[in-house]
This record gives sequence, structure tokens and C-alpha cells, in this order.
Amino acid sequence: MSSRACALLAVSLLIASAAAGREPKSLPIYDGVGAEFSAPSSLGREVRLSEFRDKVVLLYFGYTSCHAVCPATLAHLRSLVGSLAADSERVQVLFVTVDPENDSADHLREYLARFDARFVGVTGSREQIERIAGSFIVEHARSHDVEVSNAYNARKAAADRSYIYTHSQQIYLLDKLGRTRALYFTGSPLDEMQEDVTALLSE
Repeated sequence: MSSRACALLAVSLLIASAAAGREPKSLPIYDGVGAEFSAPSSLGREVRLSEFRDKVVLLYFGYTSCHAVCPATLAHLRSLVGSLAADSERVQVLFVTVDPENDSADHLREYLARFDARFVGVTGSREQIERIAGSFIVEHARSHDVEVSNAYNARKAAADRSYIYTHSQQIYLLDKLGRTRALYFTGSPLDEMQEDVTALLSE
């Protein structure tokens, strides 16, 4: 074997050895961010966060009358789930509305099906939503109490009129025990999100 071939073989063995010994990515645990909850859902029944144990959960707060950020975020999550191939069955997207007065369980089911029928929407009373949002330290409020017409957006609206909401835009990554392990935003690189999801699936 030539000296060049020997050198290439040595490099290849070093790379293979490094890859074999590579530690899986370790994500921090955000204590105090998130908690167990139970609320009505787009599944037509109450859901508990704990029923998704053994799955990795991607949790997002928004509302169906949102005209820009929420649809973009859900499309981003659809792309992420699609990139996971067979592992997508071990991942659950939860969309918690900050507008429960307009976002009924039926409307959430219809709305989320436009992105991925496996996505689950969470609604309930205003008190229930405030409790869930508070546990995840989500800020949200009606924007100057401005009410707007939904006439131009009839396909997406649950009512003739709704309020504009401001809300936190984090996407929460929860592990198989329901613990918050990472935070993302719309536009966070899909490859990084996929790497983190895969790391949690392997735990």
C-alpha cells in the first residue's frame, strides 16, 4: 500500500472513531417553565400534557385570526415535522390559543388541518388559558383593545369580528417527561431544531 493510501486510511479511521465516540447533544432543562395542564382540545375531548409522555412536544401559543406570525410558525413546524420522516410519529405539535372566546375546539381542528392534521389545538375558558400561559411565562394581551372585522379573512375566522392580540412567539421544545428543554422562534434554523428533537428522542 502506498504512503498516500496509508495516510488516507488513517484519516478515515480517525474520522470514524471520532464519530463513533461523539457524545449525543445535551440540552438544558428549564426548571419553572411549563407545567401539567388539562383543557378542551381539537380532538373533541380534554387533553392533558402528560398524555403525550414518550413523545417530544413542540408547543406554541397563538390564535387562528392571527394573519402573519402564527401561520408562518405553523408552516415552519410542518416543515420540521416533515423532515423527521418516521420519527415524526414520536413528535406532537400543540397549539394553545390565546383567543379562546373565538377559537373553539371545532374551529381549531379545521384550522390546524390546513397545516397538519396531526397537530392538536388547545382551548378552554379564559381562566384555563391564563393558567397554561402563565406556567410557560407567555405574555399576551389584546392590542389596545382594537376590534377588527374578519370579513376579508372569512375562511380563517371563527367570528365576524375579533381582537388583535400581541403574544410571545416562542416555540417550546418539551422532552418525553414534559420538561422544557429549548426555545425557538419562527425562522429558527430547521436543521438545528431537527438535531435537538432527535437528541431528545434518543434520551
